[in-house]
Amino acid sequence: MVTHPIHVTRDGYRGSNPSKRAKANEINRIASELEQYINGLLAVQEQSIQMYIYDQIAQATNTPVAIVRKLCMAIDGGSNGFTAIKPGLTYEQAMAEMKAK
Repeated sequence: MVTHPIHVTRDGYRGSNPSKRAKANEINRIASELEQYINGLLAVQEQSIQMYIYDQIAQATNTPVAIVRKLCMAIDGGSNGFTAIKPGLTYEQAMAEMKAK
């Protein structure tokens, strides 16, 4: 499970091939947008534990789901999404709140 803030992996290509550099720049632009969008969701999360699905993120950001899945996999998720803990809570606190409900 992740906590706010998250980081979306960037493409580190810095070579001299213009087409590869352009592709890396586009991927990095998308990664930045995804990171801002997801961090916005996490910052206002009200439930102690919340699941975020890549398909929903893709629709909300108008990004192909394959790209969202590829970039966000490193957040700490599986192939369909990731689970986040409400900001300010530890894993143990979040689990205790879920059991109390």
